[in-house]
Amino acid sequence: MERLFEKVITLKRYDRTFDPYILCATLDIEILYFDLGDILGFKTTYCDVSLIYLNQHLATTTQRFVVAHELGHILLHKGIRPLLLQYMNHSRFISHFEAEADRFAIILLLCHYYATTDLEVGPDKLMYELGIPEHCKALFLDTFSQMQLH
Repeated sequence: MERLFEKVITLKRYDRTFDPYILCATLDIEILYFDLGDILGFKTTYCDVSLIYLNQHLATTTQRFVVAHELGHILLHKGIRPLLLQYMNHSRFISHFEAEADRFAIILLLCHYYATTDLEVGPDKLMYELGIPEHCKALFLDTFSQMQLH
């Protein structure tokens, strides 16, 4: 987690923010909104140009989480192609990258929350306010408790 936390902290140097939308704009990562059905979002990178495709029908808070998650993939998993991963039969390999992008998004959103508000709320309410999906609850609670120690 330390490596991810350090990566998030270094991002603040770009535009003095932890806001995933502003960071994407600063890093020239375009966000495109489409009707993606059941897909929340995904990223593509070609010739060092990264795009995030985002489901336009998601709640605003969920969209923010998905943007942060996909930004995590772009910054942490350079050279790994999502289409290649779909055809690989190594679920542990794929789930490692997904969990890492989830944790990156959680750290980024927590840093953004604490940098922009003075409100103290419990972890369940904070998880809801940040748009963290239910399948990330254990990861969120672990990250939340570890960040409280720092």
